[in-house]
Amino acid sequence: MYKQCVTAQSAKRQRELEQSLLTAMLDRPYEDISISALCDHIGIPRKAFYRYFSGKDGALYALIDHTIMDFAGEVFSDEPQATIDTLERFFCFWHNQRRLLDALDHSGLTGVLLQRSLAKASAEDLLPQRNFSFQPHLPHSYMVHFLISGLLSMVFLWYRNGFQETPRQLAMASAQLMTQPLISRPYLPVQIP
Repeated sequence: MYKQCVTAQSAKRQRELEQSLLTAMLDRPYEDISISALCDHIGIPRKAFYRYFSGKDGALYALIDHTIMDFAGEVFSDEPQATIDTLERFFCFWHNQRRLLDALDHSGLTGVLLQRSLAKASAEDLLPQRNFSFQPHLPHSYMVHFLISGLLSMVFLWYRNGFQETPRQLAMASAQLMTQPLISRPYLPVQIP
């Protein structure tokens, strides 16, 4: 895993190592990257790496988690227009993270982004219960997983299609999917005991 840094200097060094990993992943598969190469890239001894991470996976998780947390301050609202605006910022954010998406896709690790996003959203309570008050019988985690996995699936598809749609178009489509039923005919609601 990775260390939660308490000083600005250690946080800066940790981010430098994360960025070194990102740069390396753009050139070669994740499996082919050594800790020594990451340290050499920023001019620190190999043993210094272990002050921040337990291993290479820890650096990858930190890179992803810190990226996720850069957007995590956004809150979904009950207001439709505010939700669309937040979704637009979400898609703009991921459009600006193209280097990370390239690196993860290059190494077949987009699933790690999904996994870490779900874990962070659950652990940090990034989507409070009040956002899902319409469905009080289901555990909160179901709703969070449904929303996060759906939105990130759209991001991955959008990325792989070359970002052809605008963030606003994706925000409008996402908001519609989130607020309107997918089934156009009347149906019986599922009753959960």
